[in-house]
Amino acid sequence: MTRTLVRFAVLALAWAAPAWAEPPPPPTLPGGHPLAGRIWAPASSRWLSPEDVAEAARGAGIVLLGETHDNADHHALQAWVVRELAAAGRRPVVALEMVDTDRQAAIDQGVGDSAGLGAALDWEKRGWPDWALYRPIVEAALAARGEIKAANLPQDLTRRIARGEQGAETDGRFGLDQPLPAAEEKTLAADIREGHCNMLPEKAVAPMVRVQRARDAAMAEVMADQASRPETGPAVLIAGAVHARADRGVPARLHAMVPGIPMLAIAFLEVEAGKTRPAAYGEAFGTGTPPFDIVWFTGRARRDDQCALLEKHMKKKEEAGK
Repeated sequence: MTRTLVRFAVLALAWAAPAWAEPPPPPTLPGGHPLAGRIWAPASSRWLSPEDVAEAARGAGIVLLGETHDNADHHALQAWVVRELAAAGRRPVVALEMVDTDRQAAIDQGVGDSAGLGAALDWEKRGWPDWALYRPIVEAALAARGEIKAANLPQDLTRRIARGEQGAETDGRFGLDQPLPAAEEKTLAADIREGHCNMLPEKAVAPMVRVQRARDAAMAEVMADQASRPETGPAVLIAGAVHARADRGVPARLHAMVPGIPMLAIAFLEVEAGKTRPAAYGEAFGTGTPPFDIVWFTGRARRDDQCALLEKHMKKKEEAGK
């Protein structure tokens, strides 16, 4: 029996297993918005229940859980999804955007101490929110005899790609030797400008587009490898929502790499004041409706003005370079 057939025999057993569901965790962020806490399927314009989400995740070989990095409710819900997979007898392999692939040894050595793993990975020193937000996700996977995998590009390779010094082999590996369709290139560049508060020098945009494409490809590479292992699964990606969008990013690469494995893209999206139509949340992604299989709306995290912080950071860099 091939690895793929073995894998789907395992999936069939999981589908047949009963679901010992727990309710999703209560929100910790302020509510009051009509969409907060609601779950929507963009393709069918249908409202879903948490049980629908758990059932869809159990039926997938790849699950992408898109987040806003500093939103505590997003991480609590991600951990809940992983626990639901465990309750159905699955062994999820959780891949983290937040960890570069050259740090896999640090994960393997520190995974027995989930409380200290963040420090071992220099988690917060590298700019990620409090490790305590992510720790329950890791613990849920390990309790199910799953695994934790690093998924992001190593920093030295990221720098080489940004400078255009990556070479033909890397270009071919990550698809950088193939130009994007013009419309997609334009949209990705606009996303990067907007994501940096339109403060980037224009010469920085093309290198950042290249890096974004490579990061998506690197994450897809890790996910495809893990999703092809019949003894574990599903492969679960924890990443920013932009990487999990079903129409491009990581899923687009995965569709080409492992076309026979069912995939589910879930986004946890923060509500916006005055925006009460779920389809309107596609605007932030340049689409008529959110580009995900499932959208779970949550409250908004309180945060400092990110554009003001970025402006201050860029001024410091400019002054340091003088």
